[in-house]
Amino acid sequence: MKWLWSVLPLLLVAHQASAQAPAPKNPVLADGMPLTAISDSTTQTDSSNGLFAGAALDGSNGGSTSGLRGFSNLIGWMSNPLQNIDPRAITELYPIFGSTWTSEVGPLPHSNFQLYGAGLTVALSDRFAVGLNQGGFADVHLSKKDFDQLSRLFPDPRFRDVEMGGNRSGWLNLGGFFQYTLIADEQNQFLFTTGLRWEAPCGSHEIFQGHGPAHLAPYVTYGKECGHFHVLGTVGYEFPAGPGSDTTNMFYANIHVDRQCFGWFYPLVEVNWTYHVRSVDFDQVVRRGFFNFDNFEASGNIVTIAVGANAVLVRDKLELGAVYTTPLATQRDFDFNGLLVRMTLRF
Repeated sequence: MKWLWSVLPLLLVAHQASAQAPAPKNPVLADGMPLTAISDSTTQTDSSNGLFAGAALDGSNGGSTSGLRGFSNLIGWMSNPLQNIDPRAITELYPIFGSTWTSEVGPLPHSNFQLYGAGLTVALSDRFAVGLNQGGFADVHLSKKDFDQLSRLFPDPRFRDVEMGGNRSGWLNLGGFFQYTLIADEQNQFLFTTGLRWEAPCGSHEIFQGHGPAHLAPYVTYGKECGHFHVLGTVGYEFPAGPGSDTTNMFYANIHVDRQCFGWFYPLVEVNWTYHVRSVDFDQVVRRGFFNFDNFEASGNIVTIAVGANAVLVRDKLELGAVYTTPLATQRDFDFNGLLVRMTLRF
């Protein structure tokens, strides 16, 4: 983050220097109309506006410099990056920091954990994109008072080498996706994309990751601009790709709404819903669902709401946002809260 604050003053200096430079004289056409009159008569879209409006962009007429163009006013999702994927085919890197704290319920101790990760999307064409959106390093702090209750949930021999204590850390399972944009209606600012997510059980046993089988999740995601408002949605179904002791079948449906203010500031709200197809005993937490990127996802029917904002610092290049997540509905009054901070760098 320190490098970001070192870059911002340079952007400000560059903007002030360009503002102080003398404007060239406008050439006049044969009929006496200056060229500026023609350019001023054209419609200027909000896509040229960022917090640092003086920063010129090669792709500012719509879209990022690589991938699908013409949808620059969309900002993408903020919460639950495992399920929520941008419907655009764009190339971007997004470092993420997440912190979640949970309450004690049943045999589960209260806990808090921090996640350090980064996602990557690569646009292979104007409509086809692949990416990695699951993984990272987790630092977990479990209540020592109740830790023996949690250890009894996992009698599996693979946990015998796990240090019995309140603090532990390790790597999350790795996952990604590939998707294709079926509809890209620039005139009506509508996108419709279909894709497939995958998860490989290669994480650390110390944080209850790394137990098979692999999982797949076909999904659809869409985006629509309505004036200064933007709506995103996604629907998917996750299922195991093979036999194993750690399987999950679930539907999910999430929605995002934001409002563009001042051309660069986006207050937003997102609602995430997950439904497990099979009945799952809450006292026997699904291992692979024990830790998520920004949610403490145990089992059953879970609905969360995320409220926050995203700032477009340089249009199509640099964004910074944060959301606060809290549950609307959980199993047996299980309570958790989370904070996620995300920076987006587009290329």
